[in-house]
Amino acid sequence: MNSRAKGDKKTFAPPPADKEHELQFDTATEINAISVGNSVFQLEQVMRKRRIRKLVIPLYRPSGAAFDLARLSSLLHDLIVFTLIEDVEIDFRELRRAEQQSLWRPTRTENVCLFSGGVDSYAGLLLSRNALGSVEGAFCAHADQARIIHIVAALERKFIGPTGTTVTKIPVPSMGAHGYAQLRGFLYLLSAGALVHKLDANNIIVTEVGPTMYQPQFSPLDSITMTTHPFVVKTATDVLSLLLGRKVRVTTPFEDLTKAEVVAICPAKRGLKYTHSCITQRFGTHDGTCYGCVIRRLATTAAGVADVKYNSNPIADPHANSGNLYSLLGFCSDILVRYREMEEFQTGPIQAYGKRNLFKRFALDNFSAILRLIQENKRVVKPVREMYDMVVQTIDELALEARLALLESAAFEPTWD
Repeated sequence: MNSRAKGDKKTFAPPPADKEHELQFDTATEINAISVGNSVFQLEQVMRKRRIRKLVIPLYRPSGAAFDLARLSSLLHDLIVFTLIEDVEIDFRELRRAEQQSLWRPTRTENVCLFSGGVDSYAGLLLSRNALGSVEGAFCAHADQARIIHIVAALERKFIGPTGTTVTKIPVPSMGAHGYAQLRGFLYLLSAGALVHKLDANNIIVTEVGPTMYQPQFSPLDSITMTTHPFVVKTATDVLSLLLGRKVRVTTPFEDLTKAEVVAICPAKRGLKYTHSCITQRFGTHDGTCYGCVIRRLATTAAGVADVKYNSNPIADPHANSGNLYSLLGFCSDILVRYREMEEFQTGPIQAYGKRNLFKRFALDNFSAILRLIQENKRVVKPVREMYDMVVQTIDELALEARLALLESAAFEPTWD
């Protein structure tokens, strides 16, 4: 249970979309998608400081449209309960607006692919282009993430633009320095939905890898990201269908792939070292010890692909912060050696969604990375080496060598259906 201060009786009503958004999204339908996404995201930011009992979201009623506001309220209420474990009443303030024609006339695109500048989204946008042809990248630019905005611009200029693909920058509220923002994925999907409406597209592509989408807890009090949890994705899809007045498809092509597998099949691998995955996004560097850095380092090591420079290396440095590394490898060791003895909080999501094979491959990837380091005579700290030795006593080193060979073959396929 979260302990919080006494609830605030006042309602929280984020302002309507600002002029920067209106310049890019000019129809009522588009602005409504932006308004709902921004409002829910900002609610989470405010609730870090005080409890909010009621969220009032401004909405325009497009001419000829009839929203099911009760259904929309119910979807958003359930989303907040699921992600934040808070009971917040959802209401709407309807605004009048003369319907406008779009001032931006882009070439019609069938697919919109979310792009963050990280490993998964970089590989995902390039692979989407190769597989589907017609695709537009959608980058949600937080006001306080100038370094990431610069990184994304450089990636587009050097590696994405030459493929004939463009990335649309969508301004979104500040992220802040508060750790996980659980409703960030909802914000991104609603923002992408506004772009879908403008482009008359039909499909949003979310290129998150499976172990992140279905991430279980490593310990009872572990904080995990629910950015692309299936429930969040499904709720965002249903909300968009209401707001846009038509069905929008959300495709998750990496849902059954590990990060190492995605790295292995990534086109233009030389661009991976320019991507960004660290939780310290405001600074544009890679700390090396956060969970995002740890799984990225192990994935690129297993796949044998050049990676970014890290500030710290908990695999080799006994003085580096190693909590995330040890928790991950301990979890992966249990997956491979004692799965049936693991706790329900560790295996619940895996069992519920039928992802045991996915997480077994994920665990093999991470210990295969340790094997590669050992083979290359790289330094490995004693606790990591001890976990590795325990695992190979059960599954044999040959299984890890076979995994390295499979990653080298890059024999993996995203799911586009």
